[in-house]
Amino acid sequence: MSDVTSARSINGIDLPPAGAYSFDKAHTTLGFVARHMLSKVRGRFTEFDGQVKIGESVEDSSVNLEIKVDSIATDNEGRDQHLRGDDFFEVDSYPTLSFVSTAFRPAAGNSFELDGDLTVKGETNPVTLKGEFLGWGPGMQGGTLASFTASTTIDREDWDLTWNVAVETGGWLVGKKVDIVIDADLVLED
Repeated sequence: MSDVTSARSINGIDLPPAGAYSFDKAHTTLGFVARHMLSKVRGRFTEFDGQVKIGESVEDSSVNLEIKVDSIATDNEGRDQHLRGDDFFEVDSYPTLSFVSTAFRPAAGNSFELDGDLTVKGETNPVTLKGEFLGWGPGMQGGTLASFTASTTIDREDWDLTWNVAVETGGWLVGKKVDIVIDADLVLED
């Protein structure tokens, strides 16, 4: 069983033990929100793998994440197939998207910023996720858990996701801005 003691803190917040963490996939959601006509569509990616390393110095922490694009789920199979196709993600040519962190900065309280490179369809652009550390402690099955949320807003056209249709009443069928929302539970690896 992992040792769940921590002598480190930032802004009065106890930090989880340093080490390599894997994603608890049953309790992690990699989601997004995009405009579709007048409403917003919510979706998620259900297949992913990666690792979070929490450094002895929190600034030395890092995230590497790879997502299988064909796992996209918006609760509408026709829309999911369209998103997987040539108008959007071109999953046959680009089966994965990835995020690799480049810098981690603690902010006020339990907040943080995570800079990284997001690669979609072979295009890599920098993004900054603003996050909140939710806490850490022993898991129900033993081991050590740590939880956080993080989000950012991107312009999908920066990754060559440019398909759209003009709407008769004005505007576009699909909005350019996409909110990325991550809720993650991490498990300290033995």
